[in-house]
Amino acid sequence: MKIKVAIADFPPLIFEEDKKYKGFEIDLWEAIAKINGFDFEYEKHNFKEIIPLLAEKKVDVGLAGITINEKREKIINFSHATLDSGILISVNKNRNKLNLFKSLKNIIIEGHRMITSVALFLLIYIFVFGNLTWFVEKNVHTFSTNYFPGIFESFWLTIVSMTTVGYGDYVPHTWLGRIIISVVIFGGAIMLSLVVAQVTAFLAVKKIKGEINNSRDLLNKNVVTVEGSTSESILKRVGAKIVTALNIQEAYTKLKKEEVDAVVFDAPAVLYFEKNDKDNNIEIVGEIFDKQQYGIALQQPDILEEKINQAILNLKESGQYDLIYRKWFGEDLVMEI
Repeated sequence: MKIKVAIADFPPLIFEEDKKYKGFEIDLWEAIAKINGFDFEYEKHNFKEIIPLLAEKKVDVGLAGITINEKREKIINFSHATLDSGILISVNKNRNKLNLFKSLKNIIIEGHRMITSVALFLLIYIFVFGNLTWFVEKNVHTFSTNYFPGIFESFWLTIVSMTTVGYGDYVPHTWLGRIIISVVIFGGAIMLSLVVAQVTAFLAVKKIKGEINNSRDLLNKNVVTVEGSTSESILKRVGAKIVTALNIQEAYTKLKKEEVDAVVFDAPAVLYFEKNDKDNNIEIVGEIFDKQQYGIALQQPDILEEKINQAILNLKESGQYDLIYRKWFGEDLVMEI
């Protein structure tokens, strides 16, 4: 019987290079298969498909950094634990740097209420003082005596006076007109200061909200993870806005395009992508949380389970497991928790 082994992209546990599958779990499985003389073939799937395929007995073995948990053990079996792991958070290094385009986008999209209220107030301010100025100055040849175009000339004087710039096109000739324009100048200066303060406060809040340093900071953030992974339930628990991807490569593409605030996923994959990021734009924040263990996923019940478990014990006792581990994770046992 040829064993069907369902796999999914999960660097450095499983990935494809030069038309060959490589990685920690590939080496471990092939060592297990060699001990037992298994004849097998790989079938590549999306991660979310593997457990249903096992439950429906359409494949015999599942490999893809599959976390052992009570919910999954109700429908499939697992081998002995093959790797300690946990969850890590990955973010863009430039997440807190000022980005003019992004800041303007935030103001337009998320600060539309603020913009609308300010714009409405300014229109009313210009309309009221423009009409007052025209009424006072219309008979002294400052503006046209006709409401149109006289009112537009008065509006122009009001606007340039608000900005304290003034262009000299129109100058009030009456003392009452000068008093009105003086009020416009001082009022405009105050309003401009308030608008600047409000925009600055808005951007400051956006920057603070954008900071992610640990799992508690994920509340209401847009966070991407692999669909069907245990990270989904963890993100629901911490109140994140979940964005799903078919694989970890797609998740990091979304992060680099700044479509999301963070990637949250299994530590081996996060460490691998941080280490191999050519652009050096990714960094890991916080410590490993929600510690877990991976196992080889099997059908329920499964005649292979005992043979696989015995092979895992043999590999650990002989030191071959350690050799495979160090090949993919180095001398620093960063994944031991």
